[in-house]
Amino acid sequence: MPDTGSVEREWVEIRASGRGDGVLEVPSRATAVTTGYGQVRLAIGPLGEPRLLVPVGRPAARSSATAGGHNLLLTRSSFRSSGKLEHFIDITLRNPRLTRVFTELVEEILKRLESGDGPETAVHGTIQDFRNLLARTPEGEISLTALCGLIGELVILERLTALLPAAIDGWNGPIGQRHDFRRRDIAIEVKTSLRSDASRVTIHGPEQLLPPQNGRLYLAHVRIEPAGDGGLSVASLRRAIIEHGADELVLDAGLDELGCSDPEAKEWNAKRFVLEGIDIYSLSTGFPSITPASFAGGVLPPGIVALTYEIDLASARAYLMDQTLAHRLFVEFAA
Repeated sequence: MPDTGSVEREWVEIRASGRGDGVLEVPSRATAVTTGYGQVRLAIGPLGEPRLLVPVGRPAARSSATAGGHNLLLTRSSFRSSGKLEHFIDITLRNPRLTRVFTELVEEILKRLESGDGPETAVHGTIQDFRNLLARTPEGEISLTALCGLIGELVILERLTALLPAAIDGWNGPIGQRHDFRRRDIAIEVKTSLRSDASRVTIHGPEQLLPPQNGRLYLAHVRIEPAGDGGLSVASLRRAIIEHGADELVLDAGLDELGCSDPEAKEWNAKRFVLEGIDIYSLSTGFPSITPASFAGGVLPPGIVALTYEIDLASARAYLMDQTLAHRLFVEFAA
């Protein structure tokens, strides 16, 4: 089995080469671990995402069958090697924020294969064990910051699903995409404040306010305040979204990815809120932001590994949409 840390280095080197060892038609490299049907391979996906290919003896009964979740894609793939078709259990990470966890999962799969487990047992057993570990119901009090952020996203999701239940498919927050909501060429980033008069929001990284390529980006500033008899809670928003006709399974899967495995649990509903307002900003040229274009070569200066900054939206009033235009945006997003 590769030494600890070498798995991530292998993915970096495969990305750099663009082809790995050239044996398969996808960029990959062989490990020293074998299943009896061939060597297990570390690979990358079309966007450079970490990937593991575990050889099996035959393809799945249905080649299109897939499983996994918002963070993980689990499927069967077949590739040609020296003119011969080889079959694999194909595991790809979808959420880059979970690279460290995915690496540990891959290392555990390799360990079980070396111990004699069959491909199916090693892969599915490891994934289930990791899911059981990560999906435990939160214990103790949920941080107000985490709760506030979730409430804000659910407020916007409730508005969108009221217009079109299928708009829930545009909720990207749980899968770690750059923007919280995205459908076609429209992206919406949500920032939530705990005071009605708050104007400052925190931006994480130079790409968070970067519009999608050939698309438009909007900033939704949700203002809420804690109130014992408030109408907003995780449970009440979930029920409202389901009542609009949104897919309950998709909604609960998204909540689970955010750590909320039980939306009715006391921990997630200990505090209630009232909605003070929603402001929508159009992030056109001149909006106060830091993006890759702010730096020479489009990259952070050497030695700067992360960037977090605040924006005072009071200085961006020229980009604030009136209620009519904001409603039209939601309608367009949900269309």
